[in-house]
Amino acid sequence: MPRIRINGKEIEAPPGRKLLQVCLDHGIYVPHFCWHPGLSPAGNCRMCLVKVSNSRKLEASCMVDPVEGLEVWTDTPEVQEARKSVLEYLLINHPLDCPVCDKAGECRLQDYTAAWRNGLSRFGEAKNLRHTKDLGPRVRLWGNRCIVCTRCVRFCEEVAGTGELAVVRRGDRSVVDVFPGLPLDNPISLNVVDLCPVGALNDRDFLYQARVWFTRSVESLCPSCSRGCNVRITVLDNRIRRMVPRPNLEVNRYWLCDEGRSHFRYVADPGRLRAGRGSAREIVSAAARLGLAGVISTYQTVEEIFLFKRLMEALQARAVGFLTRERGERRVFRDGFAIETDRTPNRAWAEALFGRGAVASGIRPVVEALRAGTARALLVVNGIPELETPPELEEAARGAEFLAVADLRNGPLAERARVVLPAAAWAEKDGTFVNVDGRVQRIRRAVDPPPGVCPEILWLQEALAEAGGPREIRPAEEVFREAMPDLDYSKVGSLGVRRDGVRS
Repeated sequence: MPRIRINGKEIEAPPGRKLLQVCLDHGIYVPHFCWHPGLSPAGNCRMCLVKVSNSRKLEASCMVDPVEGLEVWTDTPEVQEARKSVLEYLLINHPLDCPVCDKAGECRLQDYTAAWRNGLSRFGEAKNLRHTKDLGPRVRLWGNRCIVCTRCVRFCEEVAGTGELAVVRRGDRSVVDVFPGLPLDNPISLNVVDLCPVGALNDRDFLYQARVWFTRSVESLCPSCSRGCNVRITVLDNRIRRMVPRPNLEVNRYWLCDEGRSHFRYVADPGRLRAGRGSAREIVSAAARLGLAGVISTYQTVEEIFLFKRLMEALQARAVGFLTRERGERRVFRDGFAIETDRTPNRAWAEALFGRGAVASGIRPVVEALRAGTARALLVVNGIPELETPPELEEAARGAEFLAVADLRNGPLAERARVVLPAAAWAEKDGTFVNVDGRVQRIRRAVDPPPGVCPEILWLQEALAEAGGPREIRPAEEVFREAMPDLDYSKVGSLGVRRDGVRS
């Protein structure tokens, strides 16, 4: 590896990494707009200019390949003056609309201007006005704010592979636009909103929803497929306002699909199942008298599926079935980011505990047990928000003498059930999922559940206690340590950890 000196400090530069990356890797911050680790370098914003020993002029560090003996200075008076000049150029036509811009509080142009421009402007002429328009069903463009960094253009070409965006016009009238008749409507289109370093591209669903400095951010996962993309949940007033990707090169790189971003609306749905009846004790009592069949979805957490298995063993369940959801074909984009066919987040763990064949059998064993009369009590635990009750399960449940249901939504089973336990959404509880590659990852409670709703981990432990198990109610982390003795939450960390032998 070539050895270079940055601000007098000797550093080894890994092959293939540009100078800007090397600086950032070693905690030496160089301001930038157009560079992004998931895209090819463009070198067009000029904000990352630095002084290098092998050039008489300042160089864009995102385009420089480190060579042996290179000396670099990132904070000389000449460099600082260049940054001020670049910002002055970028602000010539930029509107002063921070008070109404959704990017306020997260805007690099805002931050850099505060650091280097001191609120001063020498520009007195009329600004060039550029178009404001919907680029597609999800993304709106404020052209006046665009600094033409081309991140969005490169994303559509290099990652999505759809190429809807281009830079049109010339000079200071340049702006991003879609090609005629080709709207921005690919499955990962909203990533351009995250990529935009200013407020030019906006998520139409998040417009005017929240000021980020009033919100809090919670690290979690997207549960919409078995990929388990890492996300940050933005919360305001106990409501989820948006989900944005959190970088994890082993899982989702830097991206999140559009469907996953909207996979939180049901959490605040007024139609959620909230009123419960009955208790876990009744489930145990019915199982002893009638013989129990149990169904659980692969939307439940590692901790919940583990406790469910122990409960089925303690109650000597006659049959166990699984609710899963698959849709479409697996789609892999140009840089390896994938949307999985399995539309549930924790199938791999269910397969590890019960066997792949058992999960693949779905609800068939339970339906057969109910029809044959070997089981006359049924427990259904479902966390899949958009799942309609399978007709064969609904028909077989009519013959059960006792029915208990834990679900997010009301439905034909919950309406007839003797025991109803309103379920908590993934964002209302702590726990873990195992993704399609066998990576164990954490979810964290982002919002409080509605009144009358409690995480399934509580009543599952109550039922186990009634069946002769431990009397204490333990938090999710303790249950996790029992389910996976070689791990704990600290080892899982914020990016997860691969566990051998657990993958779909």
